[in-house]
Formats: sequence, C-alpha cells, structure tokens
Amino acid sequence: MNSLRTNVQMEWTTSPPGISESDYRLCVQAAMLYYRDGLSQGEIGDQLGYSRIKINRVLGMARTLGILEIRVKVPVGWHIDLESDLAAAYGLRGAVVVSSDNTENVAASTLAEGAATWLTHHLQPNMRVGLGIGRTLSHMPETFRLDQPIECTFIEVLGTVYTQDWATLDVTSKMAELAGGTREILQAPGFVTNPDLGMLLAKEPSVADALNRARESDIMMQSVGPVDTSAILYQSGIINADDLADLRSRGAVGDALGYYYDIDGERVQSRTDSNLIGIDLDDLRSVPWSVLVAGGTQKVEPIIGGLRGGYFNVLITDDTTAAALLEHDRAGQQ
Repeated sequence: MNSLRTNVQMEWTTSPPGISESDYRLCVQAAMLYYRDGLSQGEIGDQLGYSRIKINRVLGMARTLGILEIRVKVPVGWHIDLESDLAAAYGLRGAVVVSSDNTENVAASTLAEGAATWLTHHLQPNMRVGLGIGRTLSHMPETFRLDQPIECTFIEVLGTVYTQDWATLDVTSKMAELAGGTREILQAPGFVTNPDLGMLLAKEPSVADALNRARESDIMMQSVGPVDTSAILYQSGIINADDLADLRSRGAVGDALGYYYDIDGERVQSRTDSNLIGIDLDDLRSVPWSVLVAGGTQKVEPIIGGLRGGYFNVLITDDTTAAALLEHDRAGQQ
C-alpha cells in the first residue's frame, strides 16, 4: 500500500443526474481508496474486481461529475497560474513569478531571490553554472543557500566588464563559495576597442579554452537590457547615444551578452559585436537550462525578443511583467 495522498473530507449529497446509484457508489469507493487510503489503481481494481483501466476511467468520471473535487492550497504570493501560462505561451521549460515591488532596488533583490531559489532546486553535483553580467544577478549571493555543499562549478561567460555591481562584488566567486564548489574566471577583458584585436584575443588558446568551457554549462543565468541609457553597455561607455539611436532605428529592442536583437529575436548587428569577448547569443540556445532573470516595464520588449529568439527556456520575472508578457502574447494572436 502506498502512503496516504491527502486528508480527504466527505460531504453528503444527492446523486447527480445521469448516473446510476451503482456507478455513483463505484466512483465514491474508488476515490476513497485512491485518495484517502493511498492504494494504486491496480490495487483498487483487484479489491473491487475491475481492471486498472476501468478504475482510471471511474476516477476521471468522478472528477468530471463533481463527485470528486481536488483542492490545492497555494501560499499567498505564489503565482502558479501565471507561471503555467507563461510557459505555455512562450514554449518554456519553466517559469518563476515573484511579487512585484514599487522600489527598483527591492525588485532587483526579489528577482534575484527567485533566481537563487530556482537554482537551489535545480543544482546537481558536477553541474556547471554560467553567469552573465547584470545588476539583478549581482544580488543572488544575498539569498542563495544550500542545505549541504554541492561539488559544482560557477563560470563567467563574459570577459571583465568593470561595472560597480559585478566586478567589485565578485559575484561568481561568492556563488561558488556559497555552493561549496569552484569558480572559473574568464581572464580577458569583456570589451576591446579594436575589433581585430577582439577576434585575435578570442582565438588565443587560454581564452578560447575558457569560452569553450563556458559553452559546456548545464545552466546559464543571464539578464537582458533595454536599448536606452540604463543599459550596462551604455553606462560602461562601450556604446554611446548615437549607437543607441542607430540600434533603435533598425528595430533593436534589447540585448543579452552585449548582442542586440529585435522584437522577434532576430539579431541586429552592432558596431561593437566584434569587440566583445564572451559567448554568443547562439550559444544560449544549446544550454539545457538557459535562464532569463528580468523584470520591469522597460524589460518587457527585451524579454519578448529574447524568448522569441529561443535564447532562453526558463524565465524568472515579476507578476506585473508576467501579466504584460501574456497580454502582448494574446494581442499577437488576435
């Protein structure tokens, strides 16, 4: 006998129309044996004298007729329906939706907490976790905790970009330390001023080997940026206002890993493409778990483009952004 499935409560009622008393009795018996006593469908069939297939159909009939009602108690603040709808609408392996907050810094921390929780549930021994650069991801060490150490590796997928949130906080090292694993740092600049030097540097054996190891990540966690002055590339001085205007005029809505794309996920070439040292957008498509962590009004179009491009198969966002993404999807189907 299996362990009990749930605490079953019985209610007295009259038989619904269109079903005989004997069928009603069979529905009740099967439901009680399955959900209260924990018997398998085969065991119920043996006890009542029916096949397992018959019992399966009886349980289905009990649910259809309202004889059996199943209630799931979901904690306040969880957004299970939004997560399911997002996964279905955008063809995702999974989604996590956290409650939004009016304070931008707190929202970033909340998204990071959702990402940390997701990683806690999916991290396995010997996994390789690639981390992109982003303000939201920089908060992950604040809440990432494991019950016991896991032998794993955290990897940088981009060369060093000197932003206050990432370079100063050394996020990759902190995550590796918290997990009880190791880190791999990409010993190269994230951006060079000469594109020819960028291509040569990417072919340098030590750099090429590090990039190939990054491409072997089991999990990749990355954010996306809008095409405006809040973008990390702009604030780092890699692109300027003229670049932003040019990118927008050609349909760019966002970037990931420093590479730009339009609302349908198609690449939009930038003058800095050959100057970047790191993995490419196409590399994201081959990662088993490619996780996008982003939220906020300004991130809606960058998220849509990233998902449509197939660069990500898991989304961690907030409920307000999730609703906007679903509304955009519904509008596109009309």
